[in-house]
Amino acid sequence: MLIISMSSINRNFTFHYEQPEEYRFCHDSVFLARRIFDILPQNKKVRKALDLCSGVGIIGLDFLFHQREAQRVLPEKFDFLEVQSIYKKFFDMNVEKLGEMSAELNFLNLNYKDLLVEEYKEEYDLILCNPPYFRLGQGLLSPSEFKNRCRFFIDSDFKTLLEAIHFSLRPEGVAYMLLRDLKENGVDTLKEAEKILEGKRNIKKIEEIRGTPLVSIQ
Repeated sequence: MLIISMSSINRNFTFHYEQPEEYRFCHDSVFLARRIFDILPQNKKVRKALDLCSGVGIIGLDFLFHQREAQRVLPEKFDFLEVQSIYKKFFDMNVEKLGEMSAELNFLNLNYKDLLVEEYKEEYDLILCNPPYFRLGQGLLSPSEFKNRCRFFIDSDFKTLLEAIHFSLRPEGVAYMLLRDLKENGVDTLKEAEKILEGKRNIKKIEEIRGTPLVSIQ
């Protein structure tokens, strides 16, 4: 008898995404997009938004889908930052599937450390992020470099990710991020994040999405 957890069922389907066969996204991304749509105040002014570590663009595109369906005001500009260029062709196909969208959508083939320049200083009102969860040394690496870069902090590190969010987020902006608990590896991720952002931003746990803490950074 097959038992399916209700927390793993997506009740707010948008469309079938194009993505690499070698690494398929998990439901965390679509659940995150829908949850941010639900909790973001409707009067929150979002001119520019960023899907950070975007992959094929699932979080940002799903969020835009829900906003459009609810006839809410869309951001003027939505950037999708992803270090692996292989995702670009899949992102383009997904944008085509999404259909007409008034927002300007841009794929930025960059490392998030590249946000730490004047061009991106206080650029975004909203940042959504489902980052790699693991650090090197916290599990077995795959023979596939592509998979490893999806799952592990390889191109940069957790501290730089948080610094990039702080730097590129407007003073009145908000970032939402999935922050996996790594206590089994001796790392209290939330406490580490609080220390990195101390005196800069407030970070707090809102709830859990499929067992992974969702935090806000403001």
